[in-house]
Amino acid sequence: RRLRCHQARDAGAEMKASPASLAKRLQRATGPDDHLDKAIAAMFPEAGGNPDTPAYTASVDACIALIKHVCPHWHWHVGHGPTGIVPYASMTEETKSEDGAHVEATAPTVPLALLRVLFMALDSTNG
Repeated sequence: RRLRCHQARDAGAEMKASPASLAKRLQRATGPDDHLDKAIAAMFPEAGGNPDTPAYTASVDACIALIKHVCPHWHWHVGHGPTGIVPYASMTEETKSEDGAHVEATAPTVPLALLRVLFMALDSTNG
């Protein structure tokens, strides 16, 4: 049985971003971005836990909390890519068999790598 990530919520006109459009924006991001943080928080309002918008694009802790909330049955890992310089993140779906999804992404920062891989995981399970 495949364990899915929680569906992103459509926050309506105020959000103006789909998971696919946010994934594209994350691919272009190079560092902290308040606008992306707000769009991600609007997509997963139950994950924020406080009235302030989490700094997802700047905080490893905020990204890990989001991953644990949105994809609770996935394992995550961070490290450096093949060059040893660029951060990468991976997520692997926990399954009883070996057919679980595995996604990897590199980015200029660890938080962005975590967010990129999260949105890849969402796409792989919610397609």
